Amino acid sequence: MAQIVRLTTKPQRSGQEEAAQAAEQLSLLSEELLKHLPGEARIAISRATHALQKAARPDTTEGLWPGGFTMLSRMQTAAIWDGIRELSSDDRPNQVRHAFDLVLLNLRQDTGEVLLTRDQLAERIGCAPKNVSTIMGTLEKMGVIRRERRRIEGVQGRGMAVYFINPHVAWNGSLDVRKAQAAETRPPMQLELLQGGAS
Repeated sequence: MAQIVRLTTKPQRSGQEEAAQAAEQLSLLSEELLKHLPGEARIAISRATHALQKAARPDTTEGLWPGGFTMLSRMQTAAIWDGIRELSSDDRPNQVRHAFDLVLLNLRQDTGEVLLTRDQLAERIGCAPKNVSTIMGTLEKMGVIRRERRRIEGVQGRGMAVYFINPHVAWNGSLDVRKAQAAETRPPMQLELLQGGAS
């Protein structure tokens, strides 16, 4: 039986190689250097790296799955949906669910970082930026995401909030990296409760 093969032209191969080289160069930026960059610049570098990685491997991301894909744990995701439905109306369950969906659709490959700023989340959820912290805080309490602070040079305060998905819930990228991250991360609270664990 004949096998269907996706043809790749010489210019396409050349473009993929250039994208791979550019992604590799960006990955060489040291964490020490990145710490001194403005938060928006770090997010821009993350997005550029992710886009270049996809361009370098179109058959595994954009080619076969337009827009890329995210791997989900069905059990954890269902538990989170149930947990969100049980939230009181004061906790904005509809907006929390929308935020969770946006998180799943905007993950950086191999780190699980959410590639949306607070303002972008607010615009897509349809709420004020000040409410994003509360909404994401609810997901954080549930164990769905974790939050880090990145200092912005020249700006006072704790720094910009950056979110990461719990690797027990979803992942975009290498399974080996996901396993390593999951080994250091607890499952979401709702899943532990379903399994009879303590909260």
